[in-house]
Amino acid sequence: MKLNKRYVRGIRDNLSFYIAASVLTMVTLVLFFLFNIAGNAILNFSEDFFPAHKLEDAHFSTYMPIPDEEIDKLAEEYNLTLEAQRYVNIETDGVTVRVFERTEQVDLYEITAGEDASANNEIIISEGYAQNKGVEMGNSLKIGDKSYTVTGCFQRPDYLYMLENTDDSYKNITTFYLAYMTDEAFAKLGETSCQYLVIYHEDNSTAFRKAVHESYYMQHYSSAEENLRITMVDTQAQMFVIMAYIILCVLPLIAVALVCIIIGRKIKSEQKLIGTLSALGYKKGILMRHYAGFAAIPGVAGGILCAAAAYLFAQPYSELGLQDYEPMRVTGSLKPFDALLGILVPTALYVIAALLSVGRLLKKDTILLLSGNADADKQGGRRIFAGNKMSFRLKYAVRQVLGSPARSFVVILGVFLGCFIMLFSFGIFDSIENTADVSSENAGSYEYQYVLSELTAENPYGGAEMLVFSMENENGGAVTLIGTDEDNPYLNFRDRDGNNVNIQNGYYITSLAAMLNDWDEGDEIKLYNPLTLEKHEIVIAGVLQNDAQRAVYTTEERAAELSGLETGMHNALISDTALGISSDKVAQESSKSALREQVQTMKTQMGFMVYLLIAIGVIICIASVYVAVNMLVTENRANISMLKVLGYRDKQIDRIVLSVNHIFLPIGILLSIPAAHVVGSYFFRMFADYAGILVTVWISPLNYVLAVTLTAVCYAASLLLVRRKVKKVDMIESLKDNRE
Repeated sequence: MKLNKRYVRGIRDNLSFYIAASVLTMVTLVLFFLFNIAGNAILNFSEDFFPAHKLEDAHFSTYMPIPDEEIDKLAEEYNLTLEAQRYVNIETDGVTVRVFERTEQVDLYEITAGEDASANNEIIISEGYAQNKGVEMGNSLKIGDKSYTVTGCFQRPDYLYMLENTDDSYKNITTFYLAYMTDEAFAKLGETSCQYLVIYHEDNSTAFRKAVHESYYMQHYSSAEENLRITMVDTQAQMFVIMAYIILCVLPLIAVALVCIIIGRKIKSEQKLIGTLSALGYKKGILMRHYAGFAAIPGVAGGILCAAAAYLFAQPYSELGLQDYEPMRVTGSLKPFDALLGILVPTALYVIAALLSVGRLLKKDTILLLSGNADADKQGGRRIFAGNKMSFRLKYAVRQVLGSPARSFVVILGVFLGCFIMLFSFGIFDSIENTADVSSENAGSYEYQYVLSELTAENPYGGAEMLVFSMENENGGAVTLIGTDEDNPYLNFRDRDGNNVNIQNGYYITSLAAMLNDWDEGDEIKLYNPLTLEKHEIVIAGVLQNDAQRAVYTTEERAAELSGLETGMHNALISDTALGISSDKVAQESSKSALREQVQTMKTQMGFMVYLLIAIGVIICIASVYVAVNMLVTENRANISMLKVLGYRDKQIDRIVLSVNHIFLPIGILLSIPAAHVVGSYFFRMFADYAGILVTVWISPLNYVLAVTLTAVCYAASLLLVRRKVKKVDMIESLKDNRE
């Protein structure tokens, strides 16, 4: 007898199992391939784009302008590239455009569509905004009181992640864009702001910064490593790759656990055949390899099909990872090693499960295998309530649940996974929107915040004055120092318990800063002035509930002392109404309406990924419950046949056999709720560092109902699929003495 002849018949007889197991394998590999391809494509793009377009190492601004001749002297003395970048922000009909003067040495732009502006009435604009608003070549855009014709789109290396302000939580391509025009047209725009772009050719940034600060008094310095517009590209791409391997290790393991349990059950159901083959002289190694071949089928089939799809759709996969960026021209490809990994990992786990199951059985006595009683010592649950006169239906249900714990676990796990993924997906949307509202309230009652381009003791504009200064922690991370009066009408300081706080008592950190830096009340921390590089040690007096700012709050006097600025001066204003400040006087402007706009953009951009996760949850729930219940039907064919012989109708048999699993539906759903909150909290904490905001997990009652309803529908759909198999069981099955 050649065992290989059994493969075709075995696959044919168990086709539904192999299809369901292969689908589960494919579903769990989809995200691995998607994140892997997207992450590597973005990393490859940045490796070429950044150096080709002379990405800055840092940019800074000064209170005193640096003369052009001094720029050249500084560049030569400190062996670096230094260039002035002039720009102006112009708001028109609620949309802000940042118009740049062309640079020649640092942060060069690339035309990605159309052609460069050559006439004074022409402009080129950032491509993300153009795509989002449907702006085409030849369209007119109004900037101030003039109209310009759009001739092209561009990208520049320091704005691939389009933040209007560096402390924004998400990109803005709805009310903000960049533009270039001719030098002559730019000169007619009036007063402009200026920042300086630098590329270091040797490690001398400290000496250079000190020299600039002593002569021209630095207002702000931001290294590329701390610039979210730049770091977001590689950081998120690396996160994609890391997540891909986490998904490969975790999510397939869960699906693999389902399939492995089922493989083990199927092998046990063939113990008579295994005993017969063993009695005929087939050695243990041959039998183990034979059944390992059966187990490898769903892993190989699912892995190859998913890898093939990933190879064919590598380009669309790579572009799915660009939701947060400007529309970069990435090239997606699936590495042979990753394709092989996706096939081998689930296959190896399936094979190991089969080898262990067959190995355990072959340790039993051949006589017990031939009689089908090799696991008789584990069948105690099947005889529970043997002497009890309870109803047959209840007794049967209890015996099926307690007698087959592995099968029961598969059903619970399938329901749990499906509902968990749906809740987690819905929770992403709900949590982001809820956190935006809560964070706005915690930050204060103001609507607008202006960081001025100059220090001043006067305030002709209105609003409340603040001193805002960027500091660095011991690791070089940015922390915003904010000095304000206790009676600031727009700020209401509360701790994490909701109690009012008086900032006159010392230095208070926000809850986001506490979490990201592992700081707490009473800690002595070190802060560094990024301009003078002077170290300051302060003691944290308390923690303010504020998950949207990485900041330290104190009085204006203390803030001036730490920042080295003159007491009584301020450089920021907050107000509940817009203040009429000319754009050349404003270094940075933000509003809560912009934050809400960012939240809506984030939800829109993440929509596809969230809906993909929901679809995966639906498939996992249906497939896992189906294979588990299908296993129950297969193992109880004789009982189902006998019930038919005894005159039970199909609906009655369904209630007796299939309704056994109903108890697992609420159990799986209830377990998924806390799991979604725990995993969601961990997920948002992972992204809090570079998103600049800590999202609190919150799921709306409506989406709870929707997730539970979808899970119940998936469960019902699985049972409907299995009922067809119950109907096909013939009465003659109960008369068979030996079944395979």
